[in-house]
Amino acid sequence: MKLLLISLQSNAYVTGLKYIAANVRANAHDVRILLLSGYLESTIHPEIEKFIRDYNPDLIGIGLMSIEFYPAKNLTRLLHEKFQIPIIWGGVHAVIRADECIKYADYVCRGEGERQVVALLEHLRDKGKDTAPDIPNIWVRHNGIVIKTQAGLPEIDLDSLPFQEYLPDYYYVFHNNKIYNFALNPHLFRRSALYGGTCHMMITTRGCPFSCGYCANSSLATIYGRKVRARSVENCMEELKAVKKDPYVLYINFEDDCFFVHDKEWIKKFCEEYKKYINLPFMVRAIPTLLDMEKLLMLKKAGLSWVILGVQSGSNSVNFKIYGRTIPFSSVMRAVELTLEAKAVPYCEMIVDNPYETEEDMMESIDAMSGIKKPYTTSLAHLTFYPGTPLTERALKDKIVDPEAYLYRYMIEIDSTYFNKLLNITPYIPRFIVRYLNRPEAVRKRLHIFLTNMLHFLVRRTIEPVVYMFLIARSLDYNPNWIIRTIEGNWRSAVSKFVSNYLGKNDLKYGKKLTAMRKSMPALFEKD
Repeated sequence: MKLLLISLQSNAYVTGLKYIAANVRANAHDVRILLLSGYLESTIHPEIEKFIRDYNPDLIGIGLMSIEFYPAKNLTRLLHEKFQIPIIWGGVHAVIRADECIKYADYVCRGEGERQVVALLEHLRDKGKDTAPDIPNIWVRHNGIVIKTQAGLPEIDLDSLPFQEYLPDYYYVFHNNKIYNFALNPHLFRRSALYGGTCHMMITTRGCPFSCGYCANSSLATIYGRKVRARSVENCMEELKAVKKDPYVLYINFEDDCFFVHDKEWIKKFCEEYKKYINLPFMVRAIPTLLDMEKLLMLKKAGLSWVILGVQSGSNSVNFKIYGRTIPFSSVMRAVELTLEAKAVPYCEMIVDNPYETEEDMMESIDAMSGIKKPYTTSLAHLTFYPGTPLTERALKDKIVDPEAYLYRYMIEIDSTYFNKLLNITPYIPRFIVRYLNRPEAVRKRLHIFLTNMLHFLVRRTIEPVVYMFLIARSLDYNPNWIIRTIEGNWRSAVSKFVSNYLGKNDLKYGKKLTAMRKSMPALFEKD
């Protein structure tokens, strides 16, 4: 049996689809992945049609985040017009909005899909598409009737699943009106991937111990539960050893919601094995209250370079009362200090454009961030109201949010407000200047606005890139070989910061295309 997996996302890191593909291949079926990045056309390009006809898959899978819902809806319609191949949707949006997705797809995977997709392929082989499958987590639209099967249990033994490859030889891309194999054209992969393709995105756990009011995890927990499931060190090393064979990989990006949920024995063993067999710089994500100095020092000796900290707001009131996130800012300050003490780089993620925040909240957040020990860097994300989360339910009840905004606005599309600009430059300017500029609109003068705009322009193009590259050097223990290789391979997010902010550039382009699509194909956005 043959499976074609399609991604519409704006970059080439398709971790979820790679896991599905690996399991399909391990069960003796054939698979290809096709990246149709930002494909928002009214017709299927002849090259795409030819690629599908030549491959002749038995099933087409489309993986989607919420931002890809309308493009997936459009592509599914186009595929149904050209082919008689059944289509399954999967991914985060399919899990949290299965009722909506099953209107367009033949099948929807409402949960983890590695085993379910294999079961569906084998059902199609043995019984055909005219017989409705009875597979846990697989919803079916059959003869105009929606069949909602029971929910399957989440996978407990993650070691039993095949691991993903860094650059599989069955991965293709539609580029400049032609389809290329990424493995045969690695330069195209590097152009399409985040960080220039220099890092391998990897997960060692599934699940998050927290249930923040704004996070999609609070919706996903109703499907997967709240228990954090972990891979063994041995299983992680198998994947990493395979990845290490590619000389272009410079570092590992662990995407776990919090790497520090692993106990000390696991981390001790991981660090010993990682240093012995892998020895590449790596980054992890951490919840500030779970940061542990003993674990941090072990990880640093193994190659830890960056620690991505979920801060969200410098205001305890916002975090506690709005986000349902009981993490006091004092723990953020301590986490940054511990990270710096371990000689790693603290990278603080924050949420802005929150309609529930008052000016007082925003000023408190900026003042708090200005008091953090330097050097550190920040990343701002627009608040997205994901369906099913407590914060979204509250916002819908209060009628302060467009119910569909999450379908067409990226988290990174930051509104250029006065406070957002000031928060952006806070890590790079003295605290007394931040305090001078941190004023409510009622007392803000033209001088404050002029200085903030000027500093924002200058800092983002001069001071920030210098600090950014200093932090890279510091995180790599000033190893000249690694510094040069990192900058060469990662120029889009490092050197280019001198002239522009390249992080998220492909996402922004994709967002603009989606906005244009709403005007050119309004019928697609109408309620069915």
